[in-house]
Amino acid sequence: MGTKTGFKIPTRLDAIWFWLRVWGLVLLRVVRDLHTPGLRRHARSPRLARAPVIAESRTPLWDDGRTDEFALLAGKVHNLRLAAKAFDRVHVPAHGLLSFWRQLGRTSRWHGYVEGREIREGCVVPTVAGGLCQLSNALASCALRAGMTLVERHAHSARIEDAARNRPGPGDATVFWNYLDLRLRAEFAFQLDVALTATELVVRIRAETALAVPDRFPRVMLLRRSPPDRTPKPVARGCLTCNETACFRYRPDAASATGRTAILVNAWTPEFARYLEPHARDADWCIPWVRAARRGAGAWQTMQMASVRIARMGSMRRMAWLRWHAVRNEGGRRQAAVMQADHWLARAYARALRPEHSHLVIDQSLLVPLRRLGVLGGRRYDVLLQALPATEIQRRLDLARQRWPQADSLTDFRIDDAYCHEELRALEAAHCAITPHAEVARYVRSFVGLKDVRQLAWASPPAAPRIERAHPAGVPTVVFPASALARKGVLDLAHALRILGWKLTVLGSPAEDPRIWDGVFVSYSSYRDPRWLQAADVVALPAYIEHSPRALLRAREAGIPVVATPACGLPASDGLQLVPPGDVVALLTALRRAAPGNE
Repeated sequence: MGTKTGFKIPTRLDAIWFWLRVWGLVLLRVVRDLHTPGLRRHARSPRLARAPVIAESRTPLWDDGRTDEFALLAGKVHNLRLAAKAFDRVHVPAHGLLSFWRQLGRTSRWHGYVEGREIREGCVVPTVAGGLCQLSNALASCALRAGMTLVERHAHSARIEDAARNRPGPGDATVFWNYLDLRLRAEFAFQLDVALTATELVVRIRAETALAVPDRFPRVMLLRRSPPDRTPKPVARGCLTCNETACFRYRPDAASATGRTAILVNAWTPEFARYLEPHARDADWCIPWVRAARRGAGAWQTMQMASVRIARMGSMRRMAWLRWHAVRNEGGRRQAAVMQADHWLARAYARALRPEHSHLVIDQSLLVPLRRLGVLGGRRYDVLLQALPATEIQRRLDLARQRWPQADSLTDFRIDDAYCHEELRALEAAHCAITPHAEVARYVRSFVGLKDVRQLAWASPPAAPRIERAHPAGVPTVVFPASALARKGVLDLAHALRILGWKLTVLGSPAEDPRIWDGVFVSYSSYRDPRWLQAADVVALPAYIEHSPRALLRAREAGIPVVATPACGLPASDGLQLVPPGDVVALLTALRRAAPGNE
């Protein structure tokens, strides 16, 4: 029975006979590999990381087959995401043999692989680890362009339907564990770069053998191409869409799968909660666990979500880790502890993601850990930004240290260059950045180059009643709404208040060096104590770094004049004066203008 000439519906007996032949060939290959010299798994190495690219392949991930077979397409992308880790940044020495299966290893559900598509006897069948032929095709194509020798290569018997691109590529190489292998060798040492963007599989070969040509020549002149294989191949029939109900592989409901959105969040903010609320019932959520006593309005559990995965173990481990470092009061080391804890949370979220999650919304703190876990490749993702990238934070702290070299807190912690680089690369690849912080939005748009940046409005806190009061002796009170840290601008403010002779109230922990208050009348209060609003004549935060200006928002709602820097992230408005960080003269001028009776 069949619908086309030459096509016969497969039976279970055919499948059994197929697997008997497969295992015979697998055992035969195992024996032969024992006598193959130079067959080994190659390790990563940075030796050729900056070598020129001599060959490149870019192939689509999501539009190279039938759209109604999304389940197999998503499985293919997931399998490529896992396989890319085995080949990325691998260094192969001169005359070394690179074997696809020896480098990748056995693929199975135990190793995280899922059902993808495999061309078998004229059909596209669901198979665990299916879809890896896209990677082998790309490797073969690059190898031919780079002038390498294909020691072993096997062509496909059919092609997957593709209305947009019917031309076969320069390298057609199918693989099947372990007897159908792709093996290549080069006379020179080379490195593989394998990555998944949101839409493409990108494979590059780096080597020091690139020709020295003038810059006016196009880069493609460096690539040696082989003539493409133009042999016409039949179109494979898809098991999920051929409607052959008599076939034992027929799945009536498998073709109904579609892409889904996963929202991976960390700390709750009212701005992000308001932005995500319309998507709550149409997405799958991953949220941190918090104690029941803290599940009030400021927790993700209060939203009506359709599907929720709570990372209990990762959150508890993070909570204990951060509490330990808070007790030890280790200063900058605590920030390193926060980053480690975010990695645990990201690992728990990564386990919850499924192949059909083609779109992610990610908290900024989870961006680098998720990228290192390899889950961002082949997915479109948006980033919820609360802070500047680490590279820019450290640059601004270095500038502050030049002005205040005695402030050790400005340099007590530094993020390694690898983390900074990965964060910028991840931001560049993002589809969209979402933030209420005006300075963060400006930086990401101008310096990272991300075009789609959505700046949210800050959520205004409830307005607190403020009683106008007389000022005895005409001495205004300035409220500093943060801990007395150098990065918050406390040293600049103390210098200005010594000149003005005004009073200061600090809403946070004391200064690391009490001598900064010489000549300043200072007292301490708490942000939770509403009386600071009654006592404040001016709220000033001349910060170098500030990502959550809640106290400034509260003061502005209460009608108190605010002096801040652009680093605080507030857009220009009435009652707010912006001054450059580190400019004491501008700070003095703004304070005099803001204080009652000094206009």
